[in-house]
Amino acid sequence: MAEHTPAWLRTLADEVREVWAGSLDHVDWSAPPRGVWDPPTAPGSAGTWFPGGRIDVVWNLVHRHAQADGDRVAVHWEGEPGDRRSLTYAQLSQQVEQAASALRGLGVGPDDVVALHTGWLPETVVTMLACMSIGASWSMLPVSLPPEALGTRIDGLSPTVLLTQDGAWRRGAVLPLKSRADEALASTAGVEATVVVRRTGMDVQWFHGDHWFSDLVDCDGAPASGHAPDRSAGVPTDHVLCTRQQASGAPTTRLTQHSTAGILMTAAAFHAAVRTGPVFWCAADVSWAVSTWHGFIGPLLFGDTIVVYEGTLDVPDQLRTLDVVERYGVSTLVSSPSVMRTLRSWHIDEELSARGTTLRRLVTAGEPVEPGLRDWMVSTFAGTGCEISDGWGQVELNGIVHVNGTEPLLDTAHLVALTESGRAIRPGESGQLVLRLPTPGSLVLADALADGWQDGTADALAVTEDLVTASADGSLHFRGRMDGVVSVSGQLISLEAVARSLQEHPFVTAATALRAHRENSGSTIIACVVADGEPGPGTARELIATVNTELGGLARPRMIVFVDRMTGTIDRSALADALVSLVPSRTAWAVRTWDEVLDAVDSRPSEPAGPPAS
Repeated sequence: MAEHTPAWLRTLADEVREVWAGSLDHVDWSAPPRGVWDPPTAPGSAGTWFPGGRIDVVWNLVHRHAQADGDRVAVHWEGEPGDRRSLTYAQLSQQVEQAASALRGLGVGPDDVVALHTGWLPETVVTMLACMSIGASWSMLPVSLPPEALGTRIDGLSPTVLLTQDGAWRRGAVLPLKSRADEALASTAGVEATVVVRRTGMDVQWFHGDHWFSDLVDCDGAPASGHAPDRSAGVPTDHVLCTRQQASGAPTTRLTQHSTAGILMTAAAFHAAVRTGPVFWCAADVSWAVSTWHGFIGPLLFGDTIVVYEGTLDVPDQLRTLDVVERYGVSTLVSSPSVMRTLRSWHIDEELSARGTTLRRLVTAGEPVEPGLRDWMVSTFAGTGCEISDGWGQVELNGIVHVNGTEPLLDTAHLVALTESGRAIRPGESGQLVLRLPTPGSLVLADALADGWQDGTADALAVTEDLVTASADGSLHFRGRMDGVVSVSGQLISLEAVARSLQEHPFVTAATALRAHRENSGSTIIACVVADGEPGPGTARELIATVNTELGGLARPRMIVFVDRMTGTIDRSALADALVSLVPSRTAWAVRTWDEVLDAVDSRPSEPAGPPAS
């Protein structure tokens, strides 16, 4: 550390070392780093994480485990129709090397991008690992994206290769992914090859540059036990591991590039904190960052077995979640509060009590957990010996960095919530969450450190745009985002993009999209719209369909309230609460006067009745 580094930065570096140094032990370094974090020597930099270190990612996730115990299962996969496949570490090692060789043959090199428009399949796992083997970056494109939105995402990524599948199972139906991809690629340029997984057997059109995944990788070959290639020199710790397209308050989606060390170290810390056994399942869509970083990379780093599941959890019946847990002996389950609300609506309590469970920890993340849901999870799972935890993090922080009651992740000493005046909140008050400690590879650090150079302190290191409430014991309860983004089923949706889609419709003269929270549905999107003419159910259906076509199903409003006008400036959360109070639950559309809305805003309590439990 440079001699002229300010004292506050040296103190900060010591705290960083104390919290994150343990994560280094979970990595077999090609070249060990000389430290945890070298702070910047001048404003404008975020410093250097794990300086001088080099990591062979696939050696750490696959090959070393294949060499030590190749017969151990790495992946249990289950398809929605009930088909199953398991891959040992030896088989996974062989397939990753074959896929890496195939991708190189298609022109993929270090620093290129491979886009994946697939569900949770073994081929998805193999391709992500193959990209890491090459040094290429991978990026997930949700299967729910319609062709127009998919084309926009592909344009933004400029991938060399696109991986997709002929079709994807979803509640007994088949989504035509290859057809959507073909339509999206017709308006884009730069994709040199499309690799297609034969999943459903449906007929697809074939074009120059299309390749079947099975022609490139032998998925049925059985390698000799212990197969593993020699280690390479690895990549620097700041090498880009994956690229994500993030919704934001801005009109356009932005790209975030995530470093190798940032993802691996955060994933290692989270997994060490929540691991209760060798079988780990993240029950969520593969496009959710938590799924790939914490449900895939973290467990494989430890040599554990991951469970990956395609489709929805109510096929063939609503006990599928319990069946999967029991079949594979899952000990730690991570999912979103949305999934938990769905399980509650299916009344799995009695069956769970009768059969018991192998689960020892259930972790939720991605959305706030309201008190009613928290109580249900405790009463349903805790009696079977399963601990309930809630995780918090952000994509910009490379994943989950706080889980209540665990170490070595950030604890309440490293998190503080501030009021608008900058004062720390007291019990019962709400404020914006601020980090007091950097996280590995954080994408929000440089500006905060620049401010620290001026103030001579790092007390408020990174503003998170997340709202929290303090309980009587000082613990923090996460209430959701404060910016123009809403998390729906773990996916971040730009409210501005939804409003813009509505405003472009010829029936609409004004529109705003809002984040709302309902007890039984969690965070959701609603819209307040001024229509040209007399609105009706057909108008509402057409507007919802418009958003669905342009932005995908998760972005469509769950409720549209037509008003005669919108005037003045109203706090967005107050407007959302007022609209929800005026419309019966589960109603998709309604007509109200603006005066009724204003009256509902005026009668709204100044403080929330009670914070959701974390």
